Amino acid sequence: MFEMLFSPIKIGKLELRNRIIFPPISTNFADETGHVTDRMIYHYEKRAEGGAGLIIVENICFDFPAGRHGAYQPRIDHPKFIKGFKRLADAVHRFGAKISGELTHSGMFADLRFNGGLAPMGPSRVPLRKDRGFVREMSEEDIKLIVEKTSNAALYLREAGFDSVEIQGAHGLLVNQFLSPLTNKRKDGYGGSIENRSRIAREIIEAIRKKAGEDFPVTIRLAVHEFVQGGIDLQRDGKELARLMEEYGYAMVQADLGLGDKEKRLEPIMYEEAWRSYMAEEIRKHVNIPVAAVGMIRNPETAENLLREGKADLVVLGRTLIADPYWPEKAQKGKVFLIRRCIGCNECVRARHDEDVPLRCATNPEVGLTYEETLIRETLNPKKIMVIGAGPAGAEAARILGLRGHRVVLYERENRIGGALRIAAIPPGKSKILWLVEYYENILRKIPNVEIKLGISVNRKILQEESPDFVVVATGSVPIFISTGCRNTFRYTDILEGKVELRGQDVIVGGGGLVGCETALYLASLGNRVTVLEMLPDIATEMETLSRKALKRELREKGVKVFTRRRIKRMENKRVYVENIETEEEEVFYGKLVVAFGAKPNNAIVSIIEEMEIPYEVIGDAKAVRKIADAVSEGYRLGMSV
Repeated sequence: MFEMLFSPIKIGKLELRNRIIFPPISTNFADETGHVTDRMIYHYEKRAEGGAGLIIVENICFDFPAGRHGAYQPRIDHPKFIKGFKRLADAVHRFGAKISGELTHSGMFADLRFNGGLAPMGPSRVPLRKDRGFVREMSEEDIKLIVEKTSNAALYLREAGFDSVEIQGAHGLLVNQFLSPLTNKRKDGYGGSIENRSRIAREIIEAIRKKAGEDFPVTIRLAVHEFVQGGIDLQRDGKELARLMEEYGYAMVQADLGLGDKEKRLEPIMYEEAWRSYMAEEIRKHVNIPVAAVGMIRNPETAENLLREGKADLVVLGRTLIADPYWPEKAQKGKVFLIRRCIGCNECVRARHDEDVPLRCATNPEVGLTYEETLIRETLNPKKIMVIGAGPAGAEAARILGLRGHRVVLYERENRIGGALRIAAIPPGKSKILWLVEYYENILRKIPNVEIKLGISVNRKILQEESPDFVVVATGSVPIFISTGCRNTFRYTDILEGKVELRGQDVIVGGGGLVGCETALYLASLGNRVTVLEMLPDIATEMETLSRKALKRELREKGVKVFTRRRIKRMENKRVYVENIETEEEEVFYGKLVVAFGAKPNNAIVSIIEEMEIPYEVIGDAKAVRKIADAVSEGYRLGMSV
């Protein structure tokens, strides 16, 4: 169906079966010493089996510990690591994909927790963040040593059976630090002109060719734009850097971001699909080597159009293939409707960048599991199982239970599946959440032993009629509501579901958690003057860092006023009486009140199930109100265990 996407292409002398690249996304699946693990191999093997043309292994450390970039970073600074990488290469090759490895050095951003306490080094003595002093400026001897270690690592990867190697020249890491005028203030042959700033990239590829061979393709993840004043600019020097990389002999360029706004590199949900492709389009005008487009490419149609319109030669599908490793296979076989698309919730970013724990995915509960843990075994004891509630927890449980051979009857009180996902998708920028609903609607119809009954609230009579062997309670949650006795008080669900429409009003949103802030954005988009009141010192504290930063910016841009450390005491007419927790003084706010204090489990049906002595389990928000990731994961685990 997607002729360009699935046409072969050459990177140097290396031919790929299609134009799909799985990029080097850090996973924390290596062990503490940097060795490749079975979990890490299975992760990449799945993406190869799913149909990607090129797999690029993550963030490989070649200068240990000085260049270390995480708690569980793979390592190739010694021949003893070749064996593990060979196992990885063999696993990827078994499914017809090619494999490359990204060689990375954190430079001035080395984490003191992991680099042995060494002073971070970089191209120039510039101040570090968080009052950590200054960067140690690298001597020419330091640079030569880095070049040598990089070429050694490339040789080790070739000996391990890798088809290519990639240099990390973006994302603010060491090579990027040399390329950028923001961090390179040198006066010698490695600073000043764009040719001098890129000299380290030239010396690296020259050294790799000498050691690993002229026929071993070297690609680069290149910073062609930095959203910081004085940094790399796409039109000024980004395209010139790409031209130089071609001149030096690099076989492909990933047109990517450099220093600056991390949010734009790890885009939260509200960013438009493929918004970064303009960078690849511009770079492609100035080079003759393949150029890959990166950034939030989610749909096969989008990927195909980028290629057909000449905006890129290849597409990089990172979080896309985390969410569904079989995205390429499904697209090629005309089963696009069965793709589990990444919704951009950034649960993966939270795991790796906020918590520095193994990678996880909100929509794909198999991320981070091993082969044995994901093997769907047909049950030897088929049961009739009632699943009550078709939100993410119930839908995922029904999917797995059905695949394992149980007879599943999925009940949903609304006339469509999705549960709280449908409400969550209503605020501005959140519509991608409906992609997960669409996936469950489509996949559940393909499982013959799953029956869906919509528009029915389960009661004792229905339980008696169904007479199930087991019940899964996935009934979700209900809003927490305070009754003020005032007709100007509304639930946030009434607003988002359109039961109450407010336009051009003064509105107070009580509660500055995620749901309160998103309700405030929705109200502001309808022309209301909105104020958020929150008891805690900050808002939306349950969110991943970058997404919360983006949310706060949107609130400011929409003119939403936010007051923290405020406790609502009472409401009379349109007056909301509030206690300032810091001063203990009473304040008065004027407007209609929308209560958004979150939700609580809705599991009243449990008492009836217990009376009837039916085995059951409660999952998702019906157990405890949390995130999409928790609901999907619990549904998956239950489905695998019954």
